[in-house]
Amino acid sequence: MQEIIYEWKWWERIDSRLSSQFSYSRNFFHHIIERGGIQVNGKIVKKSYKLKLSDKVQIDELERYLSPIILDEAEKIDIPIVREEEDYIILNKPKWVLSHPNSIRDAKKPSVVAFLYQHYKDLPSYGNFIRAWLVHRLDKDTDGLMIVAKTEKWLQHFKSLFQDKSESSSLEEKESTPLQKYYRTTCEITSKWAEFLKGMRKSWLPYYIQETVVAKVPSCTPKMWITKVLDFEEIGNWLVKMQLQILTWRTHQIRYHLSNHGLPIQWDYLYGKENENILMQLTAWKLEYLDLDWKIQAVEI
Repeated sequence: MQEIIYEWKWWERIDSRLSSQFSYSRNFFHHIIERGGIQVNGKIVKKSYKLKLSDKVQIDELERYLSPIILDEAEKIDIPIVREEEDYIILNKPKWVLSHPNSIRDAKKPSVVAFLYQHYKDLPSYGNFIRAWLVHRLDKDTDGLMIVAKTEKWLQHFKSLFQDKSESSSLEEKESTPLQKYYRTTCEITSKWAEFLKGMRKSWLPYYIQETVVAKVPSCTPKMWITKVLDFEEIGNWLVKMQLQILTWRTHQIRYHLSNHGLPIQWDYLYGKENENILMQLTAWKLEYLDLDWKIQAVEI
């Protein structure tokens, strides 16, 4: 730790003072204080501590919290590699594993980003260390396939594919983009399911859900999202298995769309019924993408 002695002119909360002194957010310093990375007069303090005249503030090296080095603290896990080429990896993210830490608060939790840092330290970076190396993500409780580039050339290629998909405007463009993601899920049947089933049987498959969605996340902006139902199979009187393709990639898209039509995904704690002992039944099971030889590749689990 480096020791800094400040001549405080008035009593002031330590998080506010550090934020103004170093131009980082108060939230950033909250995480460091909670981790014991900042001490006052040799003692760990709370974020609400009010500094007094001539307090000695000892601060851990801040750069450690701004670089991937902190990911060495993450829990060591094994993530199955489904395909590994010279230029990219396709891995199978387990449930309960974060795609990336949401902040340094989550740096110790198992994540895809931490796994990549611990096993592939020379990957090209995409943004700051929290989201480094990822061009797309999966929810923590969703398992399945994710692409990771091993070279800058392929990173730009995959970024371009995802950008083309995002910027395409018509349904036809979205379906023809050479990057497609497929999911399978098990849903619970509620009373609204009968009306949804009637609509699907009227037009038959594939069936498109095109609706504005407000996901249960902070600062969500309502947008039009498109989920394509490829197939379904009723299991008894209260479950249905579904295969889906997403033509837009928005937070909680599948979870919201299906729940809104009387089919909450089984054990979905946000849009259905939570069971802490059973994992949400949603898997990204297939990827199709264009490689740099202009060939469509398909990987599935």
